[in-house]
Amino acid sequence: MGLTLREVVADDEFNEIIECEWTSYETPFNGFFQIYCPTTGTGPDARSESIKECTDRQLSWHKEDPTSRWLKVLDTESGHVVGGAQWNIYRENPYPNGVEHTDAYWWPEGESREFASMALRQCFNVADGRRSLLVDWGVKKADELGLEIFIEAAEPGVPLYLSHGFRAMDEFWVDPKVIDPSAEWKQLKEKIPPTQWVFMWKPQRSRFEEGKTTVPWVRYD
Repeated sequence: MGLTLREVVADDEFNEIIECEWTSYETPFNGFFQIYCPTTGTGPDARSESIKECTDRQLSWHKEDPTSRWLKVLDTESGHVVGGAQWNIYRENPYPNGVEHTDAYWWPEGESREFASMALRQCFNVADGRRSLLVDWGVKKADELGLEIFIEAAEPGVPLYLSHGFRAMDEFWVDPKVIDPSAEWKQLKEKIPPTQWVFMWKPQRSRFEEGKTTVPWVRYD
């Protein structure tokens, strides 16, 4: 299978990319994806309706964010999308006053939204050919601009980022907890189990000297 990397330029390209995104997070299952793209319905069209909502929302986020760049990888034989990634390129610190936490407004109001919003807060407080193409693009763009890169990587993706010059700096779990959880909260915990993430950093042009290079959280402390 030949592979081609392209930058996304048209709105209608998002349909196949987000469909591919859903498939990749369903097999193997990654519960955290449900925080961003929940299946809230129960009927036979629940999945397709959720994919449409997720596609429209991610397209809207992309168009409203001047730092957003979406890429896709195509199978050159079939022409189908087999991978995708979003990069955000910041020329200066995007959080000079700290992170403004996002409310998971795309979830229904009530305890389920509280659960999803708590998972997002926990997240923000802390190799194959397709993936390599997508990571290579971001690494080359960062080197070109003299920028460092920050990634919150799911555990299976850590070896890929390590092979591209990233350093594993810390790990954390996304696991929303409350005192005396309700039946609904317990159901959400079963549907979206705790997930482990690794905070990774790639210094400018991979230049790192142990004991000499200042890590970001010390630099901005």
